[in-house]
Amino acid sequence: MNKKFVGFLMLLFIVVFSVSLVFAEGNARRGKRVWKVGCRLTCHDGSVQGSPALSPVSKTQAQWKMWFADDHAKIKEVHKKGELDKTKVRGGEQGWEDMFQYLHDHALDSAQPETCG
Repeated sequence: MNKKFVGFLMLLFIVVFSVSLVFAEGNARRGKRVWKVGCRLTCHDGSVQGSPALSPVSKTQAQWKMWFADDHAKIKEVHKKGELDKTKVRGGEQGWEDMFQYLHDHALDSAQPETCG
C-alpha cells in the first residue's frame, strides 16, 4: 500500500478513537450535582444509620470503577431494600455515567482529590 494512504488511515483511526473517548465519558460537573442530591445528601452524609459517609476520596479510581461496573451491579447489590428507588438520581443512565465521572475524577488517588461532598 501507499505510505501516504497508510498514514492517512492511521491518522483517521487516531482521530475517530479520540473523539469516541471524549463522547464516552460522563460529565463530572453534572455528576457532582447528581451525587450530592441523589446520594450524598439522601443517605451518605453520615446521618443515616447503616449507610457509610462517602465522598469521592472514600475510594480509589479502581474501586469506583468496580462499584460502577456492569451497570453499577455492586451498588444495586448493597441497596437491596429499594434505596435506589428513593434517590434523586436523575438523567437515567447518563446520570449514572456523570456521577461515576465525578467520583472517578476526584477519587483518593486522582490528580484532583475532592473531600467536600
